[in-house]
Amino acid sequence: MNFDIGQKITATFNPNASSRTKNRIRERGPVFILRDLPDFTLFPGNRGVKWIMLQADDGWFGWLPMDEIELSTEAT
Repeated sequence: MNFDIGQKITATFNPNASSRTKNRIRERGPVFILRDLPDFTLFPGNRGVKWIMLQADDGWFGWLPMDEIELSTEAT
Protein backbone atom coordinates (compact mmCIF):
# COMPACT_ATOMS: atom_id res chain seq x y z
CA MET A 1 0.00 0.00 0.00
CA ASN A 2 1.30 3.46 -0.85
CA PHE A 3 1.07 6.28 1.63
CA ASP A 4 1.70 10.00 1.35
CA ILE A 5 3.00 12.15 4.18
CA GLY A 6 0.13 14.30 5.45
CA GLN A 7 -2.47 11.74 4.40
CA LYS A 8 -5.22 10.73 6.84
CA ILE A 9 -5.17 7.03 7.60
CA THR A 10 -7.04 4.67 9.88
CA ALA A 11 -5.01 2.42 12.16
CA THR A 12 -6.19 -0.75 13.86
CA PHE A 13 -4.14 -3.00 16.12
CA ASN A 14 -3.68 -6.69 15.42
CA PRO A 15 -4.01 -9.52 17.99
CA ASN A 16 -0.26 -9.49 18.70
CA ALA A 17 -0.11 -5.76 19.51
CA SER A 18 1.43 -4.56 22.76
CA SER A 19 -0.68 -2.78 25.33
CA ARG A 20 1.14 0.46 24.41
CA THR A 21 0.03 0.21 20.77
CA LYS A 22 -3.51 -0.75 21.71
CA ASN A 23 -3.78 2.16 24.14
CA ARG A 24 -2.42 4.73 21.66
CA ILE A 25 -4.96 3.70 19.03
CA ARG A 26 -7.83 3.58 21.53
CA GLU A 27 -6.93 6.90 23.18
CA ARG A 28 -5.75 8.89 20.15
CA GLY A 29 -7.23 7.29 17.04
CA PRO A 30 -8.20 5.43 15.05
CA VAL A 31 -7.73 8.21 12.47
CA PHE A 32 -4.24 9.69 12.27
CA ILE A 33 -2.20 11.91 9.97
CA LEU A 34 0.87 10.21 8.52
CA ARG A 35 3.98 12.18 9.55
CA ASP A 36 6.74 9.82 8.40
CA LEU A 37 6.77 6.75 6.18
CA PRO A 38 7.45 3.30 7.66
CA ASP A 39 11.16 2.89 8.31
CA PHE A 40 13.64 1.20 10.59
CA THR A 41 14.46 3.22 13.70
CA LEU A 42 17.52 3.56 15.92
CA PHE A 43 15.83 3.98 19.29
CA PRO A 44 16.20 1.26 21.95
CA GLY A 45 13.65 -1.53 21.85
CA ASN A 46 12.90 -1.19 18.13
CA ARG A 47 12.90 -5.01 17.74
CA GLY A 48 14.28 -4.71 14.18
CA VAL A 49 10.88 -3.87 12.65
CA LYS A 50 9.71 -0.83 10.73
CA TRP A 51 7.92 1.91 12.67
CA ILE A 52 5.60 4.64 11.42
CA MET A 53 5.15 8.16 12.82
CA LEU A 54 1.53 9.21 13.24
CA GLN A 55 -0.17 12.34 14.55
CA ALA A 56 -3.58 12.49 16.21
CA ASP A 57 -6.08 15.31 15.81
CA ASP A 58 -5.37 16.42 19.40
CA GLY A 59 -1.70 17.07 18.54
CA TRP A 60 -0.20 13.85 19.93
CA PHE A 61 2.38 12.28 17.67
CA GLY A 62 4.52 9.22 18.06
CA TRP A 63 5.89 6.05 16.55
CA LEU A 64 3.95 2.77 16.26
CA PRO A 65 5.48 -0.54 15.14
CA MET A 66 4.27 -1.76 11.75
CA ASP A 67 4.15 -5.40 12.88
CA GLU A 68 1.44 -4.51 15.44
CA ILE A 69 -0.93 -2.46 13.25
CA GLU A 70 -2.99 -2.52 10.09
CA LEU A 71 -3.40 0.68 8.08
CA SER A 72 -6.11 1.80 5.73
CA THR A 73 -6.26 4.94 3.62
CA GLU A 74 -10.03 5.05 4.11
CA ALA A 75 -10.06 7.35 7.14
CA THR A 76 -13.41 7.43 8.93
